[in-house]
Amino acid sequence: MQAGQLVPDQLVIEMIEDRLRQGDCRQGYILDGFPRNLPQTEALDRTLGRCHSHIDHVVSLEVGVDEIVGRLSGRRQCRKCGENYHLTYLSPRVANICDRCGGELFQRDDDREEVIRKRLEVYQQSTMPLVRYYDSQGLLRKIQGTGSMETIFQKILNSLS
Repeated sequence: MQAGQLVPDQLVIEMIEDRLRQGDCRQGYILDGFPRNLPQTEALDRTLGRCHSHIDHVVSLEVGVDEIVGRLSGRRQCRKCGENYHLTYLSPRVANICDRCGGELFQRDDDREEVIRKRLEVYQQSTMPLVRYYDSQGLLRKIQGTGSMETIFQKILNSLS
């Protein structure tokens, strides 16, 4: 993950199948960031068949590369208590100091710009084919992922109703 690579498919698939078999998933569930590639999609389809389940909707948040880099590279975390900040959207009162405990803020390795750009390359190669896959099934809901969280959330709700 620190190098911008994805978790191995088999591990993710096993975790998803274990989770989908739990009782609270009978009423529905949200898969966030999964599947990420066609082999995972095919394995998910088989898993859902075994679990007597199916996908109703796939939401694709559409955001430009520069916006993504800015959002992720601006994140900071407290070394001491784990509190999260963002240089633009949720900055601490004192630069590089946690409001909660006074600990030092740092940038995680996977939030460095070069790692983010590598992750976006992997996304283009591995995940973008899923957009076409789910679109061809009539399941894809493209949502413009800019604006306030409330606005984006409302767009998602509207697309699912």
